[in-house]
Amino acid sequence: MKKSAILLFLILSSSIIFSQELLTPELQSKYHMISSDELNIKGYNSKSFVQTPPPTGGVRNIAEFERNQGVIVSHIGYFGIPLTLISELSEDVLVYIVCESGDQSSINSSLNSAGVNMGNIIYVNETLDSYWARDYSPWFIEYGTNNEVGIVNFPYNRPRPNDNDLPITLGDYFDLEVFGMNLEHTGGNYMTDGMGIAASCDLVYDENPGLSPAQVASLVENYLGITEYKLVQDPLDDYIEHIDCWGKFLDVDKMLVARVPSSDYRYADFEAMADYWANQTSSYGNKYNVYRTDWVVNGNAYTNSLIMNNKVFVAFNTGSAGNYNAAAAAAYEEAMPGYEIIGISYNSWASTDALHCRTHEVPDFETLRILHYPYFDTVTYQTQFVFEADVYSFNNSNNINSVKLIYKVNEGSFIETNMANAGGNLYNVTIDSFNPGDKIEYYIQAIDDRPKTETHPFIGSADPHVFVIEEVSGISNHKSYSYIKAFPNPANDVLYLITNNLPEENYSIEILDQQGRIVKNIHLTSVTTEWELQGINISDLKSGLYYTKAVSEKSIFTTKFIKL
Repeated sequence: MKKSAILLFLILSSSIIFSQELLTPELQSKYHMISSDELNIKGYNSKSFVQTPPPTGGVRNIAEFERNQGVIVSHIGYFGIPLTLISELSEDVLVYIVCESGDQSSINSSLNSAGVNMGNIIYVNETLDSYWARDYSPWFIEYGTNNEVGIVNFPYNRPRPNDNDLPITLGDYFDLEVFGMNLEHTGGNYMTDGMGIAASCDLVYDENPGLSPAQVASLVENYLGITEYKLVQDPLDDYIEHIDCWGKFLDVDKMLVARVPSSDYRYADFEAMADYWANQTSSYGNKYNVYRTDWVVNGNAYTNSLIMNNKVFVAFNTGSAGNYNAAAAAAYEEAMPGYEIIGISYNSWASTDALHCRTHEVPDFETLRILHYPYFDTVTYQTQFVFEADVYSFNNSNNINSVKLIYKVNEGSFIETNMANAGGNLYNVTIDSFNPGDKIEYYIQAIDDRPKTETHPFIGSADPHVFVIEEVSGISNHKSYSYIKAFPNPANDVLYLITNNLPEENYSIEILDQQGRIVKNIHLTSVTTEWELQGINISDLKSGLYYTKAVSEKSIFTTKFIKL
């Protein structure tokens, strides 16, 4: 049965199915509904929403797996999550409990009894309608020339005025500017990689019938910096159509997709979704690494988890469905080595409503960010390998003390080398000691003046970037040095790309700004020495530093230039 038919059936039958004023806990969880009346509401006129102009000076939607300072949870006379989860979270980060002020005394008593670290508990006084914090909490962005943190608000796709206004409340609380994006949406049906790619089930189109796909794409690009919005069909085939019920970005190039038994009628849909992601290109330029967990009857698919810095909180099933918990933990450990995987058992987790639905991360407002496009897979031999990174703090709040490349060759010991400042936020270092056939593992480490240390990738040495240098013969002089270079540099209106010894492959040329957004795409059918004769019009670009990437199936070459 099609989802639209299921939804129509539910609406027409709601007075029969839901004879009581409130849904049962099971149906509440399944439909994210607080009462049966919500199924009969044809519009959301009870909500207020103010559209604003989008951010200026560039914008980037912050990913869940970046550095976080805390978690938002909701209390509506009771929590939707177990106290054990609050206790675990409070060990390391702030827990922002949104509740009515009159409830704080009883909450304090419960949390103290559960051994919660009360020093990390913060109350935000506000009345809410439901505990699904993921769905209506703000989406955090980095924007402007000073890399400020802001909030994007949107019309929440449920008729709950108190929930709908939480982004405004938290904007006031955190003293962050709130941008109103007039796109009806919900947090459970949205995820981003923090580098310009986002994904949702295509419920977004159904809930915004007045907008064309191009208009939807324009809104998310202008307000969130999303240049590639992947809207996919829901393999779960359920009313909720939330992507976190079956899929999750674990990193820029890692995707978790649930699976069902081959006897399940949805088996082909889930396998097609896994294949889809395995063949998509990540923001790094490589194909996604796809990992799988099992969806089980009377349980959840384990994708409904929360990444909180170096910990991953996974909704463990109870009863017979709990037999799959160990396999789920093992899948996360394989995908995210170095992270602590923490299972949270709770008897109200459901296939359409679990741990991720009831929590929402809050980024570190002074994040020390490292933007780097890694080498990966098999790389063409070069006599010199250049490693580059943009390193800065949100709000430009802290100075950078040091940036290092830390690498090892062929399973040897890690070697540290300083990366020099090349102007602005750019740091680089050139390594000329690699040989054909070498396996290189590396990460980048930055330290600011707090001092705060961050690495790229986030977990550092436990899961470094890895590439292998292609075996070649006859390497004897500079003619075998493969590269692209930008000319002139700095450039004004026209940019040329000079190449040397690139493999004969088809390339896609991308120009990216310092926030990792693609500002131009150029497609070349083959590589020749004529590249430098093809001028690229950059007159429409703003002044500043840009990266250029030439990406093929097997190779990636980068260079940078300054636009005057």
